[in-house]
Amino acid sequence: MFEICFKIFENENVEEMELNGADGYFQFIIDNETYGIIIPEEIDEFSVSIYWWVYYFLKAVLILKTENYVLINDIEKPKVWIELKKVKNIVRISKVTADKPEGSGAIETKEMPNLIHQDWEDKQVTYENFKTEVVNKAKFYVNEIRVLNNENRKDILNLESLIMEIEK
Repeated sequence: MFEICFKIFENENVEEMELNGADGYFQFIIDNETYGIIIPEEIDEFSVSIYWWVYYFLKAVLILKTENYVLINDIEKPKVWIELKKVKNIVRISKVTADKPEGSGAIETKEMPNLIHQDWEDKQVTYENFKTEVVNKAKFYVNEIRVLNNENRKDILNLESLIMEIEK
């Protein structure tokens, strides 16, 4: 089982250049392990960028169409990565730590030096179930933020473009 959950923080005082609904709580569950947090109150100290998590998971789905390895960096915790390894039709998901080499991005397709598996490793989900969950939650997220923003925002169009590319 793989599930993505999020709670959007609506900001009525958002600047015109900012995406309203970009931040909030983001969590995913794989088997019996959870990464992220969702609590009833809106406490800014625990908020993360839902937008970037959704974007990175969409990119990972795309990469896993043709490659077998993806690392997603938790931008809130620079040494923490979510490792996705595709073996046949199974995606194995692990929480790992590694230094982020200079010049590396938030998404990498090569294993980092000094990578350490911590807490949990090789939790499994089929690629189809992983893809379906990511795409469905991304569509839901896009619909939610479209209501809060101008629907022609570049951020929203970027997510929609990734979704369409996955669904080809």
